[in-house]
Amino acid sequence: MKLNKTGKLPFLPVLAGLLILVPVLVAAACTGNAPTSGESSLDGTRWALTGYLSSGIFTAPLNGTTVTLEFSKEGSITGSAGCNHYFASYKMKGTKITIGQAGSTMMYCGGEGVMEQESAYLALLTQAASAMSVNDRLTFADAQGTTILSFARIVPPVPEPLVGTNWTLDSFYTGDAVSSVISGTTITAVFDSEGRVAGSAGCNRYFASYNMTGISMSIGPAGSTKMYCNNPGVMQQESTYLASLNRAATFTITGDRLSLTNANGATLLSFTKQS
Repeated sequence: MKLNKTGKLPFLPVLAGLLILVPVLVAAACTGNAPTSGESSLDGTRWALTGYLSSGIFTAPLNGTTVTLEFSKEGSITGSAGCNHYFASYKMKGTKITIGQAGSTMMYCGGEGVMEQESAYLALLTQAASAMSVNDRLTFADAQGTTILSFARIVPPVPEPLVGTNWTLDSFYTGDAVSSVISGTTITAVFDSEGRVAGSAGCNRYFASYNMTGISMSIGPAGSTKMYCNNPGVMQQESTYLASLNRAATFTITGDRLSLTNANGATLLSFTKQS
C-alpha cells in the first residue's frame, strides 16, 4: 500500500476494514445459543382442576368430583373428567398449546351436574390456545387470552407396589378407542413374587406367568376356567383383556394406578388399586 503525502497510510482502507469487521462480530454473536425461557416441561406432570369458565363465570369444580390432567411424553394427555376417564393428543411450542378432540369411556354418573361439568371441561380443553405454568399452578387461556381452566399440581403419592396389590381394571384400549369395563363385570389382576399373575377376566378365572426387569414386563399366554357368560359382550371383553395382557411390554405405576403398555409405548390396560 502506498503512503500519502503525509507519510501515513490512507484512512479509508482502515475504515473499510473496521466496517467489515463489525458485521462479522455481529454475525458471530447471532450464532450463539438462544436464551432459555426458564419454563419446565409439562411431560409427566399431573394436575387437578381448580376452576373452569362456565357461562362467563369462573367456577370451582363440584364438591365430590375430582377432575385431573396428566401429560405424557408421547404427546398425549389423560385423566379423569369427573366421571369418565378421557384421553387426547396435544402439541406445545413455547406457551402455545393445541389439544385434540378428547375420547373417553362411556359411563354415566348420576350426581347433579356431574355430566354437564364433564362436557364443559372436555369442550374447554379443545379451546385452549396457550398454557402457563407458574410454581404449582397451571392455567389454559383461549385464543383471546381469557383464562378458561386452572389447575393445581398433584404431588404424586408413593407408588403402590406391583406385587401383592389387588388391581382392578377400569379401562382398556383398542386402537384409538378406550372402553370402560362392562357394567356388572369386574376384571382383576394380582402379581405375586413367584412370577405369576392371576385374577378374574370378567367371567372366568385366569392365570399366567410373567417376567419383570425394571419397568419391562412380559406376560405369557393365559390359562383360564371354561365357563360361558351370557351377558352381551362379556366373552369378547374377556378375550380382548387376555390378549392385551399377552402384548404387554412395559408397566408404570403412578400412585394407585397401574398402566400396561405395548412395545410401541401405547397404553393397553389401565388399573386402579382395589379398595
